[in-house]
Amino acid sequence: MVEENEAINAFEEFFSEYIQREVYDVASGFPQKRSVNVDLEKLARFNHELADLVTERPDEACGWAEYAIKRIGVPTASGAEFSPHVRFYNLPADPYDVMVQNLGAEHLNKLARVQGVISLISDIKPRMVHALWECLHCESRVKVLSDKGNLVPPGQCNSCGRKGKGIFRLIEKSSEFTNMQNVKLQELVERVRGASPAAQIDLWLEDDLTNMVVPGEKVLVSGILRLRPMITKKGGRSSVYAKFLDVVHVQKLEQEFEEVEISKEEEAQIIELSKNPRLPELIAQSIASGIYGHNEMKQAIALQLFGGTPNKVLPDGQKIRSDIHVLLVGDPGTGKSALMLYVARLAPKCIYVAGASSSAVGLTAAAERDEFGEGWVLKAGALVLASGGMAAIDEFEKMKAEDRGAIHECLEQQYVSIAKAGMVTRFKAQTALLAAANPKFGRFDLTQPVAQQFALEPALLSRFDLIFPVKDVLDETRDRRLAEHIIKGHKSAAKSFKGTPDESIVPPISVDLLRKYIAYARRNTSPELTEEASDKIKEYYIQLRLIGEKEKTFPITARQIEGLIRLAEASAKMRLNNKVELQDAEKSIFLMDYVLKEVFVDRETGKIDYDVIGTGQPKSRTDKMRSILGIINNLEQKFDLVSIEEVVKEAASYGLEEFYARRLIDELERQGDLYEPKTGFIKSARPKTW
Repeated sequence: MVEENEAINAFEEFFSEYIQREVYDVASGFPQKRSVNVDLEKLARFNHELADLVTERPDEACGWAEYAIKRIGVPTASGAEFSPHVRFYNLPADPYDVMVQNLGAEHLNKLARVQGVISLISDIKPRMVHALWECLHCESRVKVLSDKGNLVPPGQCNSCGRKGKGIFRLIEKSSEFTNMQNVKLQELVERVRGASPAAQIDLWLEDDLTNMVVPGEKVLVSGILRLRPMITKKGGRSSVYAKFLDVVHVQKLEQEFEEVEISKEEEAQIIELSKNPRLPELIAQSIASGIYGHNEMKQAIALQLFGGTPNKVLPDGQKIRSDIHVLLVGDPGTGKSALMLYVARLAPKCIYVAGASSSAVGLTAAAERDEFGEGWVLKAGALVLASGGMAAIDEFEKMKAEDRGAIHECLEQQYVSIAKAGMVTRFKAQTALLAAANPKFGRFDLTQPVAQQFALEPALLSRFDLIFPVKDVLDETRDRRLAEHIIKGHKSAAKSFKGTPDESIVPPISVDLLRKYIAYARRNTSPELTEEASDKIKEYYIQLRLIGEKEKTFPITARQIEGLIRLAEASAKMRLNNKVELQDAEKSIFLMDYVLKEVFVDRETGKIDYDVIGTGQPKSRTDKMRSILGIINNLEQKFDLVSIEEVVKEAASYGLEEFYARRLIDELERQGDLYEPKTGFIKSARPKTW
């Protein structure tokens, strides 16, 4: 066992000879820089017993190391005595990398390493490090190092010898304080498998570690597991203790996607798979292979899993979104929920929530009373915690409209701006959203325009790159194939217990391999547009705009160009190619074309019209409503009250049938543009410019 003097001498040698540059770098910035970070792997190469001492007896080791570095007498630029913290990091993964839920008594007072995402932070508070106590009888003073639990006075006065409670008083103004902050760390969702909830643990940050992290950040924490007594309802101390990590070092993990361990053999298998000419088809078939059909939708979700090229910034500093948002709106029983649950299991990082039980603060961020003391704290929501991965929201239409409105900023700017309880801040939410909803009346009416049956706001719909209507169509041939597929799946599930699943139902790419393929592609590829692909996307956009100019519609907007680029980049990333080629642009155009024809068609004119989503009304319908309002405005110049019959008669000259004209009048009344001051008569509710 390493003794105190031996350890101090060894630390002194290590600081003086092995990491002298790091020590002097901190000294040059002291006291603004107050911590010397020590790589345990480097310390172990210098002295293995010393590294073991740090992990097994961290309290003693940290104290001896700080004394050793102070004893060296390194000069500082400010002239102050050099007395930094020594913070150890890079513990070996085995056995010190522990899941939060597994931290227990065997780790007590030892150094451990945990990964997680910050879910809550408290305000900074002063903590008394050295308490100065004064004896009430002899007025002698003694300075005591306080622990991180209760503030306990000395048991006996060394001067007068008196013992017992109440013989000392605390001299607060002469005591020494440091900043501290309580933080909650939540287990990484991707590390939790099965139905286990993500465990949480309190972190205790002090001095220069305070205000180092914000909710939503993924971190690697090295700390000492400690206990604090819990108080019973009656005010006594419980025999059960709460645990917390006294943090020694915090490392922010820059990567936003799960670091899946990939062996050399698996990497070779991934690279070989990327060369398969049928790769996009195989990946789409591997996504929820138990759900029949929906090939275009599965292709889009496959691209969403890979995402576009990240970290693109315009010259003016504006960041370009790389995440792809997909919305599924469909009839009940079409497999939307099953598909989303499969994606949540497949994606290396994904949070699944149901809209009926979700609120705005649950998705973005909440302000809560500080459980550690007075004041307020901010707690990150699902979209913030899923930053760098995916979020899946089922039953999207069941959320309150104001709750859905709160995620607009997340979808486009990928931030959550908070102004609550006197706190103003912004969280990162770089999250791809896969949402599913039912039509307004539960099921699609095939006689009505698809877009007008969405129970979501136009402003929210416009944030999605692709919108897929999932219809339950009565078709004997398709129904027969669907029934056969489901039955085959059940038979295969039964056979799998015996180890002989039906090969025809097994996905071409296993879930484990596909997950590793996605993680590998996202880590190692950042595709750039080629001239050929750029020209293809540009010509597609221009041709649609020319058609719109000719037919007086808006078939596509500039927002769709960015969506096309993201999809093309994801297609290239899927092939592990750093160049977006013509085939990738054609793939993105194919999916965009499919969605435009399925959703954005004005049934009255048969033309593609973006306004059916962007404004909630096709342009042809908006024009007719303007015609009705124009007729009423003209008639109001002649009459105080305008007869509805007169409006309908005048509308006939504009080619509007009586039934349609009356329906438009009713709709304008519901919108508040018209009102009936008297039965059978109509009047403008407010002046209009159109």
